[in-house]
Amino acid sequence: MDHDFTLIYDYLDNFDNKTLKNLFENTNSSLASSHFHGGIDQSRTLWLGLSFGILVLLSLCFNSLICCIIFRNKNLHTVTNIFLANMAMSDILLVSINVPLNIVRNVTYEWTLGIILCKALTYSIMVSSYVSTFTLTAIAFDRQRVLLHPLKPRMTKQTGAAVIVVIWIMAFTLALPYGFFNSVREMDIFVVKVTRCRSAFPEPKMKWEQYLTIATILVQYVIPLTIIGVAYVRIIHKLWLRNQLGYVTEDQRMRQIRAKRKSIKLLIAVVMVFAVCWMPLNLYHLLTDLHPNTKTFKYDSLAFFVCLWVAVSSTCINPFLYCWINPHFRSRIMKKKACREKKEKSEGSFEELEDMASGPDTNTQETHVYKFPVLSFLKQKSDKSVYC
Repeated sequence: MDHDFTLIYDYLDNFDNKTLKNLFENTNSSLASSHFHGGIDQSRTLWLGLSFGILVLLSLCFNSLICCIIFRNKNLHTVTNIFLANMAMSDILLVSINVPLNIVRNVTYEWTLGIILCKALTYSIMVSSYVSTFTLTAIAFDRQRVLLHPLKPRMTKQTGAAVIVVIWIMAFTLALPYGFFNSVREMDIFVVKVTRCRSAFPEPKMKWEQYLTIATILVQYVIPLTIIGVAYVRIIHKLWLRNQLGYVTEDQRMRQIRAKRKSIKLLIAVVMVFAVCWMPLNLYHLLTDLHPNTKTFKYDSLAFFVCLWVAVSSTCINPFLYCWINPHFRSRIMKKKACREKKEKSEGSFEELEDMASGPDTNTQETHVYKFPVLSFLKQKSDKSVYC
């Protein structure tokens, strides 16, 4: 996925052949170089800085707060919340390393940050995207297993931690080609020497790039999206068909139906956010790498950054979707300290889906609550708890 010539192509497209000939053949080298390097679009640089700056700031705040809340509250140390914290950390990695480096790379013609940061440029986004994607898949798989196979032992925190370690190892390994084949090279563009951070695949370079792009899209997008989609379709089917056991009033039944609808909408939103946010960037790479020599699918820096912005926006949407709707998290944020409370199943916590498979409590007259992350199926009288 080589975008080293993105701005060069954009800049040269502004000239006709006659102008280019006069510029590079009838002028001296220093004049051509000055003209070429002075062609950076300052308005585009400002636009990129503002749009991505806001996104990075919001993402860092949201995801750092999630990690802080989970790590500082022992009652939030659950398998699912561990997964959420892991996803938040991968999002922090993405916005703190890749986004700034990508902006520098594409708004300047010279790469002056050295070979280490050059390799970290593409490697960091691939590691982060793999970790986030695999974590979302693990969450979906765990939720499905809990609901469809309630009698099987649930995942322990130790197992969850082991899964996270495996996820990071897989991410580091699968992203290696992007770090290994990225290098700082000096290129001759007409009479101008340009030092760029670019991919350096062996010959046939185009084939290597195409195969790697296809493999990446399959592993990072298509296969996980399929697994997540199938898992949540099965969960939705189970939730919708399941009826409340025992005697329930009409009011309770209506609340159950409304809560089911909300939870199903949330499940659909989870899948749609992942699919919609990552589709433009994957589609852009697929088209430009499989058809790099056509005018129809040529490299375009503006299109690339729009697609990248949409993908990075998922780092702001995911915290809201998975956590901020959760009143348990909101109470921690508003009160700014942990509440002393009895061990309870708070309405809206992500772990609530686990109890959906348990059925009604035979030791109590209370109505069993069908639960799901962020939203619960039925509202019940809360346990007597002491809030700050």
